[in-house]
Amino acid sequence: MLIICPPNTRLQDCLLSRSIHILTACGGRGNCGKCAVKVISGETAINTMDRLWFSEEQLEAGWRLGCQVFAKDEQITVEVKTGSEG
Repeated sequence: MLIICPPNTRLQDCLLSRSIHILTACGGRGNCGKCAVKVISGETAINTMDRLWFSEEQLEAGWRLGCQVFAKDEQITVEVKTGSEG
């Protein structure tokens, strides 16, 4: 599923506003890694928790923790897996 998130918005908040739930067993603290999403377009910062969960190759490919990533100056488009997707 592709989602467009507006600027200055945490992805998890954007998803919840659309009744889309990603796995966040850690409560959104970035400790479990279950909320992995792939940023398709737009710029996002790479934070410490992203670096713990993803290799440099994965980070370059756009992988981020959905509970931690923010849309900054422009909107981002991400690919997410919902509970109904394997």
